[in-house]
Amino acid sequence: MTLASRVKKCIPASVLRAGQRGYMKYLLRREARRDVRAYAASAVQSDRYATPVGGLRELETQLTKDYHRVEKGLALGAPKRPFGIDVARRLDQFLPVASSLVSADQPEFVKHAMEAREALSEWNEKGVRNDVLSPAASAALAPHPNDPAAFAALVTTRRSVRHFDSARIVSPSVIDEAVRLASNTPSVCNRQPWQVHVFEGQEQARRVLGFQNGNRAFRHEVKTVLVITVDARLFAGAEERNQPWIEGGLFAAHLALALHAAGVATCLLNMSARHATFDALRSATGIPANELIVMMVAVGYPAENHRIARSPRRNVEQLVTRHEEAEIG
Repeated sequence: MTLASRVKKCIPASVLRAGQRGYMKYLLRREARRDVRAYAASAVQSDRYATPVGGLRELETQLTKDYHRVEKGLALGAPKRPFGIDVARRLDQFLPVASSLVSADQPEFVKHAMEAREALSEWNEKGVRNDVLSPAASAALAPHPNDPAAFAALVTTRRSVRHFDSARIVSPSVIDEAVRLASNTPSVCNRQPWQVHVFEGQEQARRVLGFQNGNRAFRHEVKTVLVITVDARLFAGAEERNQPWIEGGLFAAHLALALHAAGVATCLLNMSARHATFDALRSATGIPANELIVMMVAVGYPAENHRIARSPRRNVEQLVTRHEEAEIG
């Protein structure tokens, strides 16, 4: 018996449990303080306090929020006229600064913001809607006829795979196409804050997977691993402190389905870790501090006759709560 075991036997169980709870609370406070510092170091000011200072990425955050506000407003059934007075003011402040920071072609978000400013003026002054920012429904934009059976088959057959065919490699073009499709994931004010770090090759994948504790038994079979991050610089104020994780989760789900549709298996690996693990992963991979690490995804083709976890699902009655109108005050 070790010294630690002998000491533990001498401590009353109630005292031991109290000590364990106290240590857990200490860890929670320590990690939460790091969360706050990490977000505060990168996030920009909310609309009320926004000023046109900082780098191009910070300017992109505000300009994207505001150009998308114009797009959303013009897509309403009956837009107010005038609307967007504060939006116009901010666009007029931020656009010249953003333009001055680039010497060659304007970034796409600057072009979109310029178009939105012009469209807002057209609507407020003339009552004319811009067909580029708020296009009318057409055959070109409308979705293909719904196929519930095909969609059901897609979402119900995608399962996490933990037995890969290590002899087959997923082509980079397949990864890129899946990312392109996943980029249609909804995001707050169309900010699209995602970044996918791709690590290819068995040795590189193994080293990266070593920073996640749920893949030890199969990491030697994985040739491609993705690390999904979200750029905290594209969020603003205390109100959006949780939004990066929402955005990252939505994107990961779409990416997994896009890969599944291409016949590629995935295992979504949580990064529920302490900051010491994130620090080590950043040091090993060069992922910058402004990118919040959401999860890893092991990618590959499934081994022949592979098995999956049963993973029973909750029934609909457990997941849905309907509220009567009288409940809403």
